[in-house]
Amino acid sequence: MSSNVGTSDSASIYRRSRRQPLAITSAVIGTTLEWFDYSVYAAVAAWIATEFFPSENSHVSLLSALAVFGVGFFFRPLGALFFGHMGDRKGRKHALAATIILMGASSLLIAVAPNYTSVGLLAPVLLVVARCAQGFSAGGEFAGGAAFLIEGAPEKRRGTYGAIHYMAIIFGNLLGAAIVASLIAVLSGDQMKLWGWRIPFLIGACAALVGLFLRARSTDTPIMQQAIMAGEIPDSPISETFRDMWKLVLRGVGLVCGFTIVTYAYVNMQSYIPAVTGLSAGTAQWLYSLSLAVQIPLIGFFGFLSDKVGRKPLMLAGAVLLTVCPIPVFALVATGSTPLVLLALIIVSVSIAVYAGPFTAAITELMPRRTRYTALSVSYGLAAALFGGTAGYVVTWLRFYTASPNAPAIYAAIAAALTLITVISTPETVHRDISK
Repeated sequence: MSSNVGTSDSASIYRRSRRQPLAITSAVIGTTLEWFDYSVYAAVAAWIATEFFPSENSHVSLLSALAVFGVGFFFRPLGALFFGHMGDRKGRKHALAATIILMGASSLLIAVAPNYTSVGLLAPVLLVVARCAQGFSAGGEFAGGAAFLIEGAPEKRRGTYGAIHYMAIIFGNLLGAAIVASLIAVLSGDQMKLWGWRIPFLIGACAALVGLFLRARSTDTPIMQQAIMAGEIPDSPISETFRDMWKLVLRGVGLVCGFTIVTYAYVNMQSYIPAVTGLSAGTAQWLYSLSLAVQIPLIGFFGFLSDKVGRKPLMLAGAVLLTVCPIPVFALVATGSTPLVLLALIIVSVSIAVYAGPFTAAITELMPRRTRYTALSVSYGLAAALFGGTAGYVVTWLRFYTASPNAPAIYAAIAAALTLITVISTPETVHRDISK
């Protein structure tokens, strides 16, 4: 009898171990694609500005392009409600498949959209529609991927698995920046303006097809499967979230707000650096890519470390760094010196890594299983809409239209301080039972 049980347990472990690579890949590919598209948009914003918002004032054109970038974020809360309901009712897998379909379609639309010279006002309208669709799909992507990974992870390795999720975010950033930098290196300025900037979005659309194939082959998380079999599914995850979990949602927003402002300000350094220094767009891309290459393994390390020492100590350290780093970072960038700009990017990159390592596991563990997808989606979506999506525009506006060169840094530092306060008041989650 015991021999049979042991054989059954071994077979189960073997099957689970074989499924894990597919589950991890299918979970993170959408997150990678989401941030690939955002990184690409930030990197090619100057070309999008001239193609879709022609103006005699280049600052006005750039601000218009960045405003469209931000508009998509306001559709994140809507996507959070839609995909959160689907994920908590039908399962994580179905919601994740739907998000990547929409994400790929919106990338394709940006890639083929005609410019202002060709169709007039229809051009920026199509761009706005594509960004709104991206924002809507992204509203369910982060939470779905996080829940999928953390719920399928071994209990003592949830921090490590969560770090993989955030490493996928940074890898998407790095991939987007590296591809744009390579295109700048091999194409002329006219070629980049006419069609070169569109190539990364075509790559994103093709990657979405691969992601859809992988997600179609994956199975849902064991926790979600058990809940469905036991009939422990909420009738209305949305109403239950806002009725019973609103305090957790607000806490989640606090954990994300300053973090996401610093992160998106960092992403927009790709267009910010050439605009305020004498460095070329290509140089800015490579410096940014180098700083991302430093960040990726550090996120993995701090995620692993959070499984040993807990989430809260590392998140506290990361939040402190995020609060104090903006002022020296923007000051170093303003020098226009290549080594100092690289140093600035590495400083903010390391600060993000310390916080990001334990972040995905911590915020996922914080939410109850019944409405985890919805509560996590709403928290992240609201914070991204109110703070992350506007970061690039606000930073650029503050730089061009205020007398203080430190204004963008002060803005980012104040937001990060709000996240620090939230972390201080948040309990440790490393030993929490996430099946309840």
